[in-house]
Amino acid sequence: MLSVLFYYTLGVMFVYMMASATSLSAYFVSHRKSFLLLTLCFVFYFIDVSLVFKDDFITPTAILNASSFWDVGNPQATIISGAGMFLFLWLAICSYLGKVNRVLVTAPIIAYILASLIAFNAIGNVQAREFCFYSMREVLLFWMAAVIAYWYATGDEVLRAALRRHRVAYWVSLACTVGIVLENVYFQLIFDPSTLPNDMWFFSERNPMENMLFLTLAIMTMRAANETLRLRYDAPPEREDEAMEESIARVLPLYAKKNGLSKRERDVIRLIVMGKDNQNIASDLNLALSTVKVHVHNILKKTSQPDRHSLVRDFWSA
Repeated sequence: MLSVLFYYTLGVMFVYMMASATSLSAYFVSHRKSFLLLTLCFVFYFIDVSLVFKDDFITPTAILNASSFWDVGNPQATIISGAGMFLFLWLAICSYLGKVNRVLVTAPIIAYILASLIAFNAIGNVQAREFCFYSMREVLLFWMAAVIAYWYATGDEVLRAALRRHRVAYWVSLACTVGIVLENVYFQLIFDPSTLPNDMWFFSERNPMENMLFLTLAIMTMRAANETLRLRYDAPPEREDEAMEESIARVLPLYAKKNGLSKRERDVIRLIVMGKDNQNIASDLNLALSTVKVHVHNILKKTSQPDRHSLVRDFWSA
């Protein structure tokens, strides 16, 4: 059973890592702040999930008993990772909807941190302490869902349209949050751990429904990031600046060698990629317009591309 749990945990961590990497890639090509914020959200949740391995390294020979089943492992680290992932998730949502407000963003996160600290330090009963400590997350999630619903009810049609595009993810996330609460109620308040063998005492630190919630968010993020990256592939950048020159300089030598382009054809394709038409290319290279047309024809033929747009796309995909 422990092996199943180990590979399950690695699997969900891998998905979060991929969501973070894909979101970061989309940020680099689109400069949309929401992608960067989601990247940070998944980094923090990756750390949050990985905390379950900490005790295995520090106290690998620890003997479990009934009371230790409800111990809150790594409370300070859990609060920090939880605050980080919810902060950046909420910032990403607010940024996407154009609702960024310092108080609106920071107040609920500060409240979550304080409430979690109070629950851990002020409640004596171990079961109630663990339940209240982890339930602060669901309180925050329900608050976010309520604010989003309020924005939908009171917002204009543009805002409503933006929210409707993600209505499935919203309802699935809300259902997962309800599932987390039910899971916590059962395993933290009702469940009797003495009925389990020691190698199955993982329910106290794992929350599959919370994993499902963030898997839903990860899938939604990867779909949005993929759409952004696909658009970049379909409509490659065409501009003239230092960064563009450096990018072309890295790709051009291998691309030219692969397709057998001559030195002059390299000069021509460099300007094509920068978005210049035949007349501008002729002026920049001091060539006759007819000569440039011949070079463009030969480049398209050598690269097996039907037109300039496909040529630029093929260049950046090399």
